[in-house]
Amino acid sequence: MNSNPELETNQEEIPDDTLSKIIMPKYSTIPFEVKQVQITPLQTSVSVKGSMLIDIAFKGEKDILHVTNLFIKENPTLATKETVELNNGIEAQWDGQGNGKVLSWHDGKENVVIYLRIPSPMGEENDYTIKDFLKMANSIE
Repeated sequence: MNSNPELETNQEEIPDDTLSKIIMPKYSTIPFEVKQVQITPLQTSVSVKGSMLIDIAFKGEKDILHVTNLFIKENPTLATKETVELNNGIEAQWDGQGNGKVLSWHDGKENVVIYLRIPSPMGEENDYTIKDFLKMANSIE
């Protein structure tokens, strides 16, 4: 197992109190070897709703796991294919269709929506299963 790869971030764009709340799975549960991790604020302005969107990209040889944290005050509705339950009892939404696979849920305690997403390589199907995603999700404390 490799040690945790270097973290690349534009930290000056992310407030420290938000940076310390970022939620991501344990490296050991990611179903490919991570070479690089990049944290990018996709939406930094704290709008009227007080939301902030941050993407953490775990880059492997050919695959990327995107873990997106949407810090939001209210619980948004996540429309996807199937509802599954995490070990902590939170209901998550699974979507294995389309151009990638996504598991997402709302953590009410932290007021954050977490998306775990592995996009498919151009025109190819990725082999990751709901089990791979649940392993990563359940590793989050």
